[in-house]
Amino acid sequence: MHAFNCFSMTIYHITLFLILISVVYQTVASQCEVAQVCLTDLTQTECGAGLVLTQNFNIFGCCPGCKLITDGGNNNNGTDVTPAEACRPPSTCLPDGRYAPVQCKGDLFVGRCFCSDDEGNRIFGQMWRRDADEMTCACSRRRQELEKSRNKMSTLHCTSTGDYEPLQCDEGMCWCASPNSGQPTVAPVPEADMAMLPCYSATVVGENYLRRCESIVYSLATIKREQEEHGTFFLGNSITSCDYDGSYGPYQIQNGIAYCTGRDGKILGSWQVVVNKMRGMNCNCARDTNIYFPEKGMTVSEVCEPNGNYRPSQFAGDVPYCVDSDGYHIEREDWPDECVRNADEIKSNIIQDKF
Repeated sequence: MHAFNCFSMTIYHITLFLILISVVYQTVASQCEVAQVCLTDLTQTECGAGLVLTQNFNIFGCCPGCKLITDGGNNNNGTDVTPAEACRPPSTCLPDGRYAPVQCKGDLFVGRCFCSDDEGNRIFGQMWRRDADEMTCACSRRRQELEKSRNKMSTLHCTSTGDYEPLQCDEGMCWCASPNSGQPTVAPVPEADMAMLPCYSATVVGENYLRRCESIVYSLATIKREQEEHGTFFLGNSITSCDYDGSYGPYQIQNGIAYCTGRDGKILGSWQVVVNKMRGMNCNCARDTNIYFPEKGMTVSEVCEPNGNYRPSQFAGDVPYCVDSDGYHIEREDWPDECVRNADEIKSNIIQDKF
């Protein structure tokens, strides 16, 4: 009888565990439901100069694609995977319901792909959509997970596209890394011996693995820790944030003011806000306007908020439209209240002008 009761209790606990797993899975899965939509009606004219419309060339599973013309004008059609095998819309979700590391927005020409955490929030790493076929964001996703679990900054270095740099150091050990997985390709060595690694470059890395922004962050953290140990705290300390490639983050705080900054830490334009009002500040519009779009010979047509974010409500003449935090159009049914109010106000003014 006792054995039967133990067996029954075991079955009960297993059943309860499976129910909990099911509930958790369904909760997570519900966070990521949207799949990307492929553009299938591209024309040669839309591809532009230097590109050729190729029916069996895919970008993130979308066919046809605009492919660079190789030397001699040969586009190597015969070497690409056939649509039946590869031309499927890309998924933004992982099988377990979490968001995939790479999330893409916009069309093939001004669209971009961004790195994302497992809840769909943008993290460091981006690439123009037409060039992002091999983008993995593996480094950015891993570093975000490490910092979240450790509650301190990781020193993994990611490329601007979110992949691993060749040389990696963390927790006092260094190794040559695979760009897509970060796994060591040679035996790891202590950081003091990193120059012995085949992937070490004195020109790129120099004598110290940490870059200037990271060194400042560590110095400020040391000062703060020593102040706390002595029961003091200096409110005038600046706050420095770094991106995952070791460059300066999108904003820096000095004397109670948060400024949008470039990768070199220099202030961009006049985008700023007092610290107690900087909640949600990302400087995406400021950086797109001053850095990312000009690098491609393009300009940003959207208006920025004073804090450097994209203003949700935008206008093309008298026609209102709405953009998300990355500057990409939002469908009308998904507009936030601010966009709806402004659109209604414009509509009301037009009606009044007619009378």
